[in-house]
Amino acid sequence: MKLEAEFNRIEEVAAAFNTHYEVFKYMKGLTQDLGMNAFLFMTLPTVDIVEIGEAKIITNWPAEMVDYYDAHNLMIDSPVIRRMLRSTSPFNYDVEAINTNRGGGKKSTVIELFNRYGMEKGAYFPVHDAAGGRGAMSISGSRNFSMIEMAKLLFIATLIYDRLSQLTLNEKHKPIEFTPSELDCLRLTAGGRKGNEIAKLLDLTENVVNNHIGNAIRKLGCTTRTQAVVSALRLNIIRV
Repeated sequence: MKLEAEFNRIEEVAAAFNTHYEVFKYMKGLTQDLGMNAFLFMTLPTVDIVEIGEAKIITNWPAEMVDYYDAHNLMIDSPVIRRMLRSTSPFNYDVEAINTNRGGGKKSTVIELFNRYGMEKGAYFPVHDAAGGRGAMSISGSRNFSMIEMAKLLFIATLIYDRLSQLTLNEKHKPIEFTPSELDCLRLTAGGRKGNEIAKLLDLTENVVNNHIGNAIRKLGCTTRTQAVVSALRLNIIRV
């Protein structure tokens, strides 16, 4: 009865989320309560998505970790992604064990990266939304989860991924408003220009350019310039 009451409470909490930020705060607190370090909600990649920056929905992974992960093409041939694409069962992972057979120098690279950020163990929970889109939640840290914990976390992952899908759909019907300067800075960034070059082209200070780009990043719900450019191009906010 106690477990049923807890599941009912979780269901009520998930249904009440109105913004991605509310989900972020909840997941950050849950991760800390579990004694873990990081969480991630992502869509499972299709053939045209090869970067975690493109696949992630919401996460507290450090931005520099995401950039390093993508710069070294670690999503391509990821054993974790392959396993989730083959099965919908949740699983514990150990970063060293699951990458045992990984070649091309990626084994040592990915193990060192996840160890550096205290994410050497954890679990992944494959989920899907009402439209059939597949995704996953992960929680990472220094331990694995018991069967009871896995069942509870799978329930949480299912509810929150569904709620995130609803929130994302709602946001797509609300146009994001950008200033002309923010769009100019985004467009030039997409064209490969650096901050100092954009400042000269637009007759602005580099600090003002950085502020415009920072505003655009936040409006798009991203954490890096690269992610913001990818998102803006995908949403046809800018063209290059």
